[in-house]
Amino acid sequence: MKPYSHIVAAIDFTPSCRNALRQAVRLAAGNSAKVTVVHVMDEFLVHELKKALSVDQATVRAEWRARLQKFVEETDIGTAHVQVEVRIGHPLQEISELCCSLGADLLVMGVKGSRQEPNRVGVIAAKCVRKAPLDVLLVREDASAAFKKVATCVDFSENSAKAVRRALLMAQADGAVVDCLYVYQSALSMSLDYGGMGAPLPITIDAEALDRWNEELKNFLMPLSAEVPDVPLSSSVVERMNIRETILEHVQETQADLVVVGTRGKTGLREMLIGTTAEKIVANAPCSILAVKPDAMTMTHD
Repeated sequence: MKPYSHIVAAIDFTPSCRNALRQAVRLAAGNSAKVTVVHVMDEFLVHELKKALSVDQATVRAEWRARLQKFVEETDIGTAHVQVEVRIGHPLQEISELCCSLGADLLVMGVKGSRQEPNRVGVIAAKCVRKAPLDVLLVREDASAAFKKVATCVDFSENSAKAVRRALLMAQADGAVVDCLYVYQSALSMSLDYGGMGAPLPITIDAEALDRWNEELKNFLMPLSAEVPDVPLSSSVVERMNIRETILEHVQETQADLVVVGTRGKTGLREMLIGTTAEKIVANAPCSILAVKPDAMTMTHD
């Protein structure tokens, strides 16, 4: 797996976007990657501006492109290798199409949440996590520095292996450590918590099963860790019913400042990371989150 080569930062002129832009440029600098900054204007707003100012669409676009360029310059990140673009239309569609046309491999967006107040992810950001055809990094507004503790969760699927590889590369670039979690659900726990509807209930810990899963997790991680041997990697297995809550608790307990998740998998993680349950993880994670998409994913629509 290669480092990201072209990063797109989606900007809506909020303070949290400045942090996301800084992270995008910081990540790009370490890999000599390109950075494109994009702002998507609502079609209705453009229509109203044209009427109020008696100008054409090209003039409106040029004015907002100048504003976007000023926003980038005022962020004080160095703009020599940063391109700016203004588009008009539906944000998800326009952002996704731009990323595809540029061959971008990472979309960075700012979100208002923080460790103290996590539930602030916007609708467009949540949709991009689930539907945009490339990896998406949501940067919390209090995450301004390099990542130091990267958490990831696995289900032994191909995409979760890809998530671990990406976590290791992110950690290598920042001198961070990686912690991998597997949540083991027994047949009883899955029947009690099918679809996340059941309330958490205590179950008997199966020590023998946990030993087997720990061994399988170590075997799963061994070849992945060998690809980036200089990054400290730890692993843990937890037997719980509610995978979503377990991951969020684990992120809190380990004080991770980035959590990397694969958005397609199998068993419990597959259920967790598709649809509205994905938004729960994204909205409640007390840190930045990187959603790693499967290879050859195409954009999906509402």
